[in-house]
Amino acid sequence: MTKRSERRLKWALSIGVLAAAAVAAYVLVISKPEPPRAEKPLEGTLVDVIQIDANRHEVDLHAKGTVVPAQEVVLQAELGGRVVWQSAELVAGGRFKEGQPIVKIDPRDYQLSVESFRAEVKRARLELALEKRRGEVAKREWNSFGEMDVSEEQRALAQREPQLESTKLALKAAQSALKKAQLDLTRTTLRAPFNAMVVTESVDAGQLVSPQGTVARLVGTDEYHVQVSVPVASLRTVRARTDDAPGSETKIIQYVGQETIERRGEVIRQLPDLDPGGAMARILVRIENPLGNPGDLPLLLGSFVDVEVGAQPIEDAIRVPRVALRNGRSVYVMNDDDQLEIRDVQIAWTEPDAVLVTRGLESNERVVTSRIPTPVPNMLLRTLAEKPEAAPGDPSKPAAQATP
Repeated sequence: MTKRSERRLKWALSIGVLAAAAVAAYVLVISKPEPPRAEKPLEGTLVDVIQIDANRHEVDLHAKGTVVPAQEVVLQAELGGRVVWQSAELVAGGRFKEGQPIVKIDPRDYQLSVESFRAEVKRARLELALEKRRGEVAKREWNSFGEMDVSEEQRALAQREPQLESTKLALKAAQSALKKAQLDLTRTTLRAPFNAMVVTESVDAGQLVSPQGTVARLVGTDEYHVQVSVPVASLRTVRARTDDAPGSETKIIQYVGQETIERRGEVIRQLPDLDPGGAMARILVRIENPLGNPGDLPLLLGSFVDVEVGAQPIEDAIRVPRVALRNGRSVYVMNDDDQLEIRDVQIAWTEPDAVLVTRGLESNERVVTSRIPTPVPNMLLRTLAEKPEAAPGDPSKPAAQATP
């Protein structure tokens, strides 16, 4: 083989190797698997949302209150004297029915006074009868003189008309004095003005009492009141009793050890001032039969109780979890464009874990319940329900090697 032939053979082999390499490279390229498509990061802050709806909500107002007497009186003697009898029930906690005697003051002086004024009445009646006879005699004598030119006053004096009027007035005065003496006699017995229980007593048998001297302090047992402190904003949902409609129903609860005392009540009025703390309004609740039936634990005066008030339903209100409330009066809303709106809302009612909103939100809107680190109006939001879109892999990263 000549040198030229050898040279041609080398060139041919080189070209063959290059061609084979090119074919192999082409085969590798076209047979290489497509690189995995990386997920394109979603834009927007990830949040949790709830869909809201407006409804009619029955609400109960939970509050605290203090039991106070509905009727309370300091029983005082209306006249002086010595106590000759007192009821065995005249002790703290004693019970009296309306009209039942409590204390008796020595009545003898007042009985004598009644007898004395009764005699005065009889004397005045006799004097009136005598004066009537005298007047009749005077009229006959006047008529016997015939017509005389005298004044009307002179004629009345001659016929003893002023004297007759005086005796009539004397009789009325004597009768009034007798009634007063009889009234004083009845006042020697002090009676319960209503169904009552004794809180304190201040007399003993044999003690001398003076007019307006304190005998006992009584409270009514037919009903008690509860002074309940409520937020001022809650007053619009509480109904006080009127002539035409009853007040809001209430449940009064007192916990006594392992037992619970429950009574039903009714809101009868709103008190005109705030509580001593100056932050809460006050309503008055009426409780019938506060002492309960025999065998029941009684509701005691001064007790601090829990009160559930059946407030008026709130119409077209949206219940929003407290976690969605921002700064006490704002809510984050994810609008139809997935953008953030910061809304001020009007809260009509508060509950332990939610609030009822009557203004600032609409049905079927999405309220954000999760935290947003830096909230900016119109910022883009997204939720876990949104699916990520696929995108080609990052060309800066090496592709996976194909398996030969």
